[in-house]
Formats: sequence, structure tokens, C-alpha cells
Amino acid sequence: MSMWGLAWERFKRNKVALAGLFIVGYMIFMALFASFIAPFGPFSTAYQRGELEGLPPSWTHPFGTDLLGQDIFSRIVWGAQGELIVGFGAAALTMLISILVGMTAGYYGHYVDEFLMRFTEVFLVLPIFLVILVLMEVFTKLFPGGVSGLGVIILLLGIFGWPGNARIIRGEILQTREFDFIQASKCLGASGRRILFRHILPNVLYLVIVLTTLSVAGNILSEAGLSFLGFGAPNSITWGQMLADPEDEMLNGHWWAVIFPGVFISLLVLGLNLLGNGLRDALDPRLRE
Repeated sequence: MSMWGLAWERFKRNKVALAGLFIVGYMIFMALFASFIAPFGPFSTAYQRGELEGLPPSWTHPFGTDLLGQDIFSRIVWGAQGELIVGFGAAALTMLISILVGMTAGYYGHYVDEFLMRFTEVFLVLPIFLVILVLMEVFTKLFPGGVSGLGVIILLLGIFGWPGNARIIRGEILQTREFDFIQASKCLGASGRRILFRHILPNVLYLVIVLTTLSVAGNILSEAGLSFLGFGAPNSITWGQMLADPEDEMLNGHWWAVIFPGVFISLLVLGLNLLGNGLRDALDPRLRE
């Protein structure tokens, strides 16, 4: 049985991991087919439909409507796209930087490792969330036309989210580079780049996959926090953006406008963490039977 076949067999026996896969898979399905699942458009208001605003949950509106009369269920379905774009987009950028820094530092060592790790520590000691808030405010002041959208959020979360993952990958590379087949490749004259991407990277790929799922969960929570504080993408639909004005909704007794987006954020983050833990148990060669 191949490595991936064995990993799948181990993964299938983990019921908790399967539950996480189901949650994440459902969210992706909802994002891909939002136009078929959502009964209303993302910006459809009660005035356009000839209804009252702030309706409680009912058969017509399962999750109720907000102060503008926008259907909460429809906005949650459409918002899944924005959440996944932010989560996976920022995670892709984060892991790209983490892999390049971690593999280079771990394999070459000496002065290269010393320089890259000191550079990494500079980012680790920064209050990342506060720095992102300041940069979002700067972008807003410099470009009041709305440059601070999902693209800027993805860029900032990706640039500042790599240090911890890079150190973890470096630690794994330090162990992997001492394996006999790596030393044999060096003796045969293989270049450092070939060894890194042909031999070392496949052996740490399981760790990259696990860190990616956890990074996606962290990015979703960060986007929700930014949006809650008013630094999100105002022209985009995300679950975090739906929590941007919770006080007005709660003061009017519209608890459903706050509870349901929060529940879906929690479910998606829970699913990603369960999936990440299951992938770690299934893919880590040191845990195989």
C-alpha cells in the first residue's frame, strides 16, 4: 500500500477527523453552489421584496432578517465564499513563505540559519494583530476609495502569519537532512535545490498539509476580529463582516443577526481543527503502525 493509501486508511478510522472533513466539505459545497442554495441575493433588502425589516426566524427566512431586511441565511451562504477565500488565500501565502524560509534555514544551517531565524524572531515578537490593525487604518486613510478589501486582508495575514510555521518546518528539516538517503544524494553530487524539492519536501509534506489547515482556521478568526472592529472589507460579504454592527442588532432585539454568523464561524474553525488533527495522526510517519 502506498503512503497516501495507508494515510487514508488511518484517517477513515478516526471518526472525529471524518466529522471535521464533513464540516469543511459542507462549507466548501455551500460556497461553490451559493447561487443555488441561497433563496435571496446577498444584498436583497426588505424594501426590494416589499417586507418588513428585522423579521425573526420563520419558514420564509430560516435565520431571520437584519435591520435592512437582508436575509441572514442567504448572506451566510454567500459569506462562505469570502471566508474561504480569505482563509485559504492567506494560508497559501503564509505557507509559501514558511516553506522557503524553513527549508532554507534548516538545510543550509550555519550563517544562513542564524540570519533567517533572527529575522523570524523579529516578526515573532511583534503584536501581529495590532500591526495589522494599524496597517489597515493606514490603507484606509491613504486610499479612502476602498482599497482595504479582501485582497489587502489576505496580503497582511499572509505576510505576518508565517514565522511560527517556518520554525516548525525548520525543525523538521533539521531531522530529515540527517537521513541516510539525503547523505547518499549529496555523495552522488545532487544539488542543494534538487535535494530540497525532490527529497526533503515530500518527506515534510504531511507537516505542510497539517499547518495549512490550522493556518486557514487562524486566518478566518483573524478576519472575523478585524471585521468586528470595523477594519474588514465593507464591500464584501463575510461572516465576520456580518458581525461588524452587532450592537445595533442586539439593541433592537435581533439576536439572530449575531448568533448565526458566530455559530458558522465557530463550526468552520472547529471543523478545520478537527481535520488538521486527523491529518496529523494519519500522515505523520512517526505515528504509523
